[in-house]
Amino acid sequence: MRRHLMLFGLAAVCIFAVSLASAVEEGDILVYYSFDKLSGNTFEDGSGNGNDAELVGKGSLVDGQFKKAVHLNGGIVQMEANDFIVPIGEKGEITMEAWFYLNEHASYDGIISIEAAAGGCCEFRTMVNPGFNPFWDAGHHADKQLANFQFEKDEWYHYVLVADGKDGKIYVNGEFIGAQPENFKWPKFKEAAIYIGAGENPNLHKVEDAIIDEVVIYAKALTADEVRASMELSVPGVLAVKARDKLAVTWGSLKSRF
Repeated sequence: MRRHLMLFGLAAVCIFAVSLASAVEEGDILVYYSFDKLSGNTFEDGSGNGNDAELVGKGSLVDGQFKKAVHLNGGIVQMEANDFIVPIGEKGEITMEAWFYLNEHASYDGIISIEAAAGGCCEFRTMVNPGFNPFWDAGHHADKQLANFQFEKDEWYHYVLVADGKDGKIYVNGEFIGAQPENFKWPKFKEAAIYIGAGENPNLHKVEDAIIDEVVIYAKALTADEVRASMELSVPGVLAVKARDKLAVTWGSLKSRF
């Protein structure tokens, strides 16, 4: 019975992987921090877009959901403002994704924050409010939350915001938790900074003591299946599946010619 369940689970993951690989293009991934390696104070952007970030303040590498993660207890991870956000405005879609683990929680804890210089405040962010509920902003400073779900300390969570200007959807551990209407014209910001472990600026809504892993920002509104596949495989796994799919298609095309 256990073997059957394992095979069923593996088959489900493969189905999700194929779905994500066929839909998500590598160019949709704007920023990716695996937190597997810290070079000095720098975390390399695994998307290949050069959006490297700096560890500012107290933090270290620890075991995470996929290899290593960043443990923040006084510090944050910060990417200086650049034009990475332009495709989000052009496509009118975003997905913000991360794994996190709260060792302490008393106030608002920021997981990912994207702050546009021309926006004023709180353009995009995923947070945990004092009641342990999902709390977010999706393109404008209109705070939203869901009271039907509570995070807990000492637990790993895969936390995802998907937004397209019409609504903001929240997924936790691959499950759709709920949505709130946004209904606004999608902004087209030219530059923005990223703060991981803070919720508005480098000194506000900082996590007290938390571990964060696998931060990904897409210029795409992922589907539910795509969210689950990304959770199961992480970005390298997704891209590996896509590469194998491309190879299979190319080989099949070559065989059909001869």
